[in-house]
Amino acid sequence: MNEWRAGVAFVRGINMYGNLRITKEEMIAACKQIENECIRILGSVKTDNILFEKRGIHYAAVGSKLEKVLTSHFGRKIFVTVRSAGTLAMLLHALPGR
Repeated sequence: MNEWRAGVAFVRGINMYGNLRITKEEMIAACKQIENECIRILGSVKTDNILFEKRGIHYAAVGSKLEKVLTSHFGRKIFVTVRSAGTLAMLLHALPGR
C-alpha cells in the first residue's frame, strides 16, 4: 500500500467571534469518525487546524470527508481547505526574509 503522507485541514468559521463553539476534544472526536485504513487523525493546533495522515487517497478527499462529518455535527455547511505538509513547508520557505 502507499506510504503515509501528512497534511493539515483548515476548518473555516469554527470558534470565531463566539460562532460554532466546540472544544478541541469534541473537534478531534468528530474528525476521528472518518478514520479508516487510509486516514488517521493525529490531533489539532488550536481547534480548527486538523493534523492528519493519509495514504491511497487524494488530500481533497480527506477534506470532503471532514466537511461531511462536521456539517452533520454542526447542522450547517462547514468548509474545509486541505494542504499537504510539503506544500505548507514550501510556502513557509518562500516567505521573504527566510
